[in-house]
Amino acid sequence: MNSGRVQLRSLVGPALLGVLVAIASGCGGDHEPRVERVQLSGSIAVPDGAEDVGTVHVSLYHAWALEGELRHPVDFIEAFETRVGAFTHEFDYPVDLGDGLLVYAWIDDDGDGTLCTPTARGERAGLVEVANFVPGPVTANVQLAVPCAGPEWFYPVPE
Repeated sequence: MNSGRVQLRSLVGPALLGVLVAIASGCGGDHEPRVERVQLSGSIAVPDGAEDVGTVHVSLYHAWALEGELRHPVDFIEAFETRVGAFTHEFDYPVDLGDGLLVYAWIDDDGDGTLCTPTARGERAGLVEVANFVPGPVTANVQLAVPCAGPEWFYPVPE
């Protein structure tokens, strides 16, 4: 009767160790997402009469990420800074992590690095979806017209 326990213990130990190793290694080892280089160019504009001084914070997002019940919009890729006017930026687009491309920007009028505060509500933002996005050279022209709006405010567009 004790020999059965000894055999069970000798099997459970290695099996448990295998499960722990698989969990620690991400269940598939190190998997770097497949990326493709994107050359993004375009312009950042503010409406006539609006303040156009300050750093423009630009964030790039997948329009949609994951599949099935976990599918969700606006999944962060990376961020950079520029100024109002023409811009160019190259980045690695993680092909396997989502689809589509959103370019969101806001202008930091007061230089505090924060999009709006309870006492400063004038910083303008905008978002554009790159139509028919395929990694490669793309253009996005963003109009900063909406005060204090984050990227989720703009997308997905209600039907």
